[in-house]
Amino acid sequence: MKIYRWITVLCIAGLSLPALPVLADGKEQKDGKRGCAEMTQEDRTQLEMIAKVLAEGKAYAALAFLDAAKLDLPVARLYRAHALRQTAQFEQAGELYQQLISSCVGGLAYQGLGLLAEMQEQHETAIGFLKVASRMMPVDSKVRGDYGYALMMYGDHQAALSELLTAIELDGNNRLAIHNLIMLMYKTGQDERATQLAKDFSIAEQYLQEIRQASGLPAFKVNQRQQFSLGGCYGNTQLCTGILSPRLEAVQ
Repeated sequence: MKIYRWITVLCIAGLSLPALPVLADGKEQKDGKRGCAEMTQEDRTQLEMIAKVLAEGKAYAALAFLDAAKLDLPVARLYRAHALRQTAQFEQAGELYQQLISSCVGGLAYQGLGLLAEMQEQHETAIGFLKVASRMMPVDSKVRGDYGYALMMYGDHQAALSELLTAIELDGNNRLAIHNLIMLMYKTGQDERATQLAKDFSIAEQYLQEIRQASGLPAFKVNQRQQFSLGGCYGNTQLCTGILSPRLEAVQ
């Protein structure tokens, strides 16, 4: 059922909500774009509440609150685009994101366009948008993680590995990036590495099984076993390079 697939993708690809305000002075930035104008405390409170509702997955409720608030602010329009995307109103969401790409929330608008394309399995288009988002927001863990997910789904596993490791090192609590890294291990036939990562990051067995099922990886052949080239470990995540180049050795 299509709705189930949409929900699955939303669980895998992250939703980033901007800090409020993004820029508070409304002055020209160095790149010529204007920052977000300062908002009132009342507007800020309403947007924070709507952000919380969105984060809880209550997109229809978020749309209702946005209708009631009647806020004509870039962040409010971004949240509306997120909610429209989550409720599968893709055309309207895309139009809103496009209107926002030159605004003070442009990076998040590009991220939204990327997630929108990914939800429709337009992997190459998603990569293009998320690449721009990652350049605009290079230290945003969720953006880098979403970019890594799109690369993985497109089949560019080495680039996906780099982005997912970056996302995890930027934020060790980015569970989506961790889950997607484990999925990447399954997709590249590295079950033992996936199991070890799950242990290192305290992923419950139930979630590990769900990640494995989502990866769609067929079982190993009974006459093969996998050996891993460990490479070198780096960074505070203690993950190793070389993990996408396992040696498969036939068991005699």
